[in-house]
Amino acid sequence: MPENEDEKQTLTREEYRKQQQQADKEFQERDKKRVQVERDYAKTHQTRRSQSDQDEQPTASRQSANPQTEKWQQTRKKLNWTILALIILIVIVYLVLFFVN
Repeated sequence: MPENEDEKQTLTREEYRKQQQQADKEFQERDKKRVQVERDYAKTHQTRRSQSDQDEQPTASRQSANPQTEKWQQTRKKLNWTILALIILIVIVYLVLFFVN
């Protein structure tokens, strides 16, 4: 590759295209190697992860995230009532502002 400005200006379009193509080929080769290494790494760590997942029991946090639990149902009801109350309060504020002016 050119090292200074004078050499960059003397490149023809064909030479420049060849350099770009060579750089693209090198990038593609590096990228293929990187992807392969990532896949191999994922395979080895996925088997370790799946073995450790089988050993674990469901935790309380996983159970609380289930929408079928009673605690979650109560929380949903409270949130729905809170949203309804806020909407009613907003309407009241707009009515007061409308009639005051």
